[in-house]
Amino acid sequence: MTGPTWHARGRMLRVAPRSFVLLVLVVLGCRTPEPGPAPAPAPEQLDEPEPPPPPPISADPTIVALVELAGESEVDDPLRVLAVDIGPRLTGSSSLAQAEQWALGEFRRWGLDAELERWGEFAVGFQRGPAKGAMIRPERKELEFGTWAWTPGTPGGSPLRGQALRYPTSRAELGDLEPRLRDAWIVLPQGLRPPRVGADKRDLDTRIARAFEREGIAGFVLAAGDVDDPLIEFHGNHRVRWTALPDQVEVRLRGDQHAELIGLLDAGEFVQLEFAIAQEFIEGPIALHNVIAELPGENPSESVIVGGHLDSWDGASGAVDNATGVAVTMEAARLLALASRASGVRPARSIRFMLWSGEEQGLLGSTAWVAAHPDELAGIGAVLVHDGGTNYVSGLPVTPEMYADMQQVFAPVRALLDRTQVEGETPSFQLDLAEALPFEPSDSTPYLAAGVPAFFWAQSGKSDYEHYHHTQHDHADAVIDAYQRHSALVVAIAAWNLAMLAEPLDRSNLLPLQPRRLGVYLDGVVVTDLADVGVAMTAGIVAGDRIVEVEGKLVADDRELVAALQRGGPSKRVAIERGAERVELELDWTGQPDEAERQRVRSERAQKFPIELRPWDE
Repeated sequence: MTGPTWHARGRMLRVAPRSFVLLVLVVLGCRTPEPGPAPAPAPEQLDEPEPPPPPPISADPTIVALVELAGESEVDDPLRVLAVDIGPRLTGSSSLAQAEQWALGEFRRWGLDAELERWGEFAVGFQRGPAKGAMIRPERKELEFGTWAWTPGTPGGSPLRGQALRYPTSRAELGDLEPRLRDAWIVLPQGLRPPRVGADKRDLDTRIARAFEREGIAGFVLAAGDVDDPLIEFHGNHRVRWTALPDQVEVRLRGDQHAELIGLLDAGEFVQLEFAIAQEFIEGPIALHNVIAELPGENPSESVIVGGHLDSWDGASGAVDNATGVAVTMEAARLLALASRASGVRPARSIRFMLWSGEEQGLLGSTAWVAAHPDELAGIGAVLVHDGGTNYVSGLPVTPEMYADMQQVFAPVRALLDRTQVEGETPSFQLDLAEALPFEPSDSTPYLAAGVPAFFWAQSGKSDYEHYHHTQHDHADAVIDAYQRHSALVVAIAAWNLAMLAEPLDRSNLLPLQPRRLGVYLDGVVVTDLADVGVAMTAGIVAGDRIVEVEGKLVADDRELVAALQRGGPSKRVAIERGAERVELELDWTGQPDEAERQRVRSERAQKFPIELRPWDE
């Protein structure tokens, strides 16, 4: 029997019957399948199209350049130099002089016009060195303490060991202590300050002070704070004369350690302390400067100022207060210089960058600048001061008159926030309506007092500013770099847009009036005492009254109470709890200083602005 015959390319093939099935399978397996719909690729194999880039936050090419340049921020560089390489920068110290020269060089390196402008001098400078302290007996224990600037250290900075003695409270106690006063450390109870020689030689404090001086005590040990307060604050009085320098060491010991020391002395323990404190007075006069840099504008007679204070107290590194503000100012300067060059556009007004000194001693550098440049004040469109630590800048107070312009200034910032994450959170920014710009304890105040729109940045974030402000913890590791980068960009955008406004900010009703004062001392909303004069006494309020309502609205604490009294007209109906009795009284500020002006301004604003721009009139 013969098998089937196959034709392949014109040839006849004969296959054995047993190979037939295998051959068919092979041939069929080699056939090209009929075309059909292609199988869908696995989801992971899909090529997702690139999302389109977000639109620029502004049509201004310089703003666009600022955002691009900020992607390679260098804000941590000046922070490191100031708070690590140089360290604390007390006004009148060599370290501050070093910081001034360094900042001057950086501004010039970025192509800005820059100079040191002398504003004054100190009769005596001060330089702090290393300090150590310990309790030697009854057991050895390291002590955490501080000393204020412009106070002496131990002789030559060497260790000075002596018995700890409790401050005497009577002539008898003083007599018992006198044989042991030589090189003794006198421990003062909480809240007590070292005695001073008075006119009355019979006065106990005068007797004590003379005995301490005569016998040669080592110094005083004071409490830096309450028992539960671990912070040590640093201050100092620069108003000393070379011919009459302070000569008494004053150690400020951490609150809990001070309380322990008092407890040991009260228990009759023999306590021995040792301190080695290197501190040096420098004979003056010491020249003092502000560092001034400028990005010239098309109209150099008008300007916008961006700044922060370069000096610090010297108990730590001065990182949070205020190397953060200086670093943000300097990075904003770098960004603006590069962005202006990249866009080929000069600002309409000059942008100045000011690093003031003497801020910690009472706003001395900024006050001196304002006094020395009276002819320039009218041309300053705005002053932006960064002095609130490492949290990101999150707002400014504005008056109704400038609200529309400031909305325009910060429009790119609002667009920026929609696409920004900082430390895992979406940053905020808010313009807070205010009847007038507030005076702040920083370098904005001298400008504002001279009628210049001067702003102090509000700041938000997770840093606890009070933990670092003027304390032993103010070091570079407290700074949050992501916040700093964001702040520098926001400050740069604000400065540029303020410099490019068609007209300067409206200065109408800029300065704050005296607030309405009740004339009482409060513990929450409870009146503890009355001032000699005031509307409270006239209305019949007495000590012990609890103020619970103002104009029919409940007030829960003193802040709510004060705010309620400032709103609306000069007459207020208040409800008071007096024991079990409820009393209603009327407070009236009509005729009080500034009240007529307050009503004039409010009436004028009511005609010009909607209620949304007048929250204090609600």
